[in-house]
Amino acid sequence: TIEVNVSEAITPNGDGINDTWFINNIQNYPNNSVKVYNRWGDLIFSKNNYQNDWNGSYTKGENNNLISSSYYYQIDLDGNGSIDHQGWIFITK
Repeated sequence: TIEVNVSEAITPNGDGINDTWFINNIQNYPNNSVKVYNRWGDLIFSKNNYQNDWNGSYTKGENNNLISSSYYYQIDLDGNGSIDHQGWIFITK
């Protein structure tokens, strides 16, 4: 088993530092499923085969910038429906 470390914050302000959500070694799990929810439980981001490229934007609607806040994530490394990692990520600009 390869250890996966999840970044707890992203700052998508274009300075090249923490602009996207980095999950160390996620590339070793190509069947992964990553989901992020807001504090009301609304799904705001979902991707299979996540590649460390999410910049903290909302994937639906016209206004795609999320407010600075904490968001709940779930990571299923093997895509088998069981959650391997979960917790909170803070997004701030």
